[in-house]
Amino acid sequence: MKRFKRPSLILFLIVLTIAAAGCAEKSGDSRPPDENGTPAAVIPTENPLQPLTICMAEAPNSLYPYGASNDAAKQVLQAVYDGPVDNLDYEYHPVILDSLPDFTGGGAQIKPVQVSLGQTVLDNYGTPLPLDHGMLVRPSGCTDGSCAVIFDGNPILMDQLVVTFKLKPGLLWANGAPLTAADSVYGFTLNQDPSAMASRYKIDRTASYIAVDDSSVVWTGLPGFMDKNYQNNFWLPAPQHAWGAHPAADLPSLPAAAQTPLGFGPYQIVESGPQQVRLEPNPNYFRKNEGLPGHSPLIFKVVGAQGTDNFDKLLNGECDLLDQAAGKNIDRQELINLENEGKLSLSWANADAWELINFGIVPRSYDDGYRQAVGDRANFFADLRVRQAIAKCIDRPQIANLLTYGQGSVMNTYVPLNHPLSNGSAASYSYDPAGGAALLDAAGWVIGESGLRQAQGIAEIDDGTAMVFNYFFLDQPQSEAVAQIVGQGLQACGIEINLFSGPPEELLAPGPEGLLFGRQFDMAQFTWQLGQEPPCRLYLSDAVPGEDAQVFPYKWGGWNLTGWQNQYFDGACRAAQAGLPGQDNFASAHFLAQQVFADELPVIPLFTYQNVIAARPDICGLQNAPISGAFWNIESLGYGEVCQ
Repeated sequence: MKRFKRPSLILFLIVLTIAAAGCAEKSGDSRPPDENGTPAAVIPTENPLQPLTICMAEAPNSLYPYGASNDAAKQVLQAVYDGPVDNLDYEYHPVILDSLPDFTGGGAQIKPVQVSLGQTVLDNYGTPLPLDHGMLVRPSGCTDGSCAVIFDGNPILMDQLVVTFKLKPGLLWANGAPLTAADSVYGFTLNQDPSAMASRYKIDRTASYIAVDDSSVVWTGLPGFMDKNYQNNFWLPAPQHAWGAHPAADLPSLPAAAQTPLGFGPYQIVESGPQQVRLEPNPNYFRKNEGLPGHSPLIFKVVGAQGTDNFDKLLNGECDLLDQAAGKNIDRQELINLENEGKLSLSWANADAWELINFGIVPRSYDDGYRQAVGDRANFFADLRVRQAIAKCIDRPQIANLLTYGQGSVMNTYVPLNHPLSNGSAASYSYDPAGGAALLDAAGWVIGESGLRQAQGIAEIDDGTAMVFNYFFLDQPQSEAVAQIVGQGLQACGIEINLFSGPPEELLAPGPEGLLFGRQFDMAQFTWQLGQEPPCRLYLSDAVPGEDAQVFPYKWGGWNLTGWQNQYFDGACRAAQAGLPGQDNFASAHFLAQQVFADELPVIPLFTYQNVIAARPDICGLQNAPISGAFWNIESLGYGEVCQ
């Protein structure tokens, strides 16, 4: 279900009345499609809708939907196609599908199938390979590597995911031809062709993709491939009736496919050039009766990446909206000030990155046993109370407000608070220096004569050891701003830290040389990527980097640089990884993993970075979204009377 304010139905009825009043030759009907099925341009007569100009930093590299599209091309294609599935706030929503398949309704099923020598399967490590002697695979019922078996040449049962998708009825291409399940299968074959530049990850893990009737498609994964994103495995339909006469390899250079591709979304392209792409409403759009799209024409204008110049274009009305790249270098605080003055409108969304502080709980020098007497760093962070105290001593709300301009919130775990799989009951640590000081006192770290905390009566730590340690961060202005606030907070709690910055290639180098992934740090601040699924895998015990392959399976390729290991977290995370959305244990396993993580606090989560889209002040329908961006509902954008 899309969530936005739709243009008034009354406005649509007015449009309809005006169109009906004109003679047939001037009614705005489309010209017949040409021999290649190129979408016909609408011949406008009277159109009460106003144009909308989206300014972009670069031109689309190609509008062929199965190519290696740049961001500009993806934005234009959002207007030519709709869905088929939207990703909003980390959840999938059907657009041209009746509903999303799941395990409750039977649209998704896991079936045991017999596989034999030479048949392509997914091995235990996630690689599609022909089944061969000695391969490690997961038999039916096995959901992780702990129960994988070595293939001995005899047929074996493996699990196979099968998903059925059903189209909404009455869908049409912009030229009036029916859109069917066969068009989605044709899209799959184009993506499958060696000439296609789009990602082959899902293609290579698909056993079959078949239209069973005009409205239904069945996707079947390779045996062993349990795809977390199975609800999005409906391929973008392609117009076989228009493109089918051409070899797939020719389509990326065919103007009808690469410059003016035929679509089924709210718009059709009537002009495509290096400086702008112009689109008019699709007369056969399936949501036309809702009064959509809300503006016409839609113009994508190339203005370059000079943020200051583009800012002026937005303020003087040359641009109605700046895409992410066109507005990238504009000062965020200035944008907020102008929004407060009513001169523009902003829409914020989580970016794909979050900032955190890592504890060096188990440095690599402890791998042969911890001994402070022979030079090992004092075991500062083994006591959970110390980690909790440090979290309380840091003004994380101040950090989040500063780095996200008041738009982000403090994270309690590795999952944003607005994620549907965020555990809202997980432990949180508010800014409370007095509470932090009390925890440090209880843990045996007391204030000495110098004003710094010293060990007193702590097992395996010499009395009088000062609580002084090193704090590493990337050599970037925003990272330094965070580190300064951290240093001030810890100093107020009686802890002294030495701040060290360095370039990413130095601090983030793999072990054993790298400081962070070589586990040679006390505390370290950096950024992890954020995606669709909660990244509990970051803190699995077997992901700790180290030298001995018997202890550290990934050796120095491991990524859990904290050294923290917890069997309860591992069990919950493994269960979450083995499950699929819609299965009974999927959400509960993710919730449990976050609960253990928040209780144990191997890292201090800070905030999620924010993306912002700037637009004219009277814009309506603008809803920037994580992953999908700002143009997923481009048909609903508008201003002025459309927003009434």
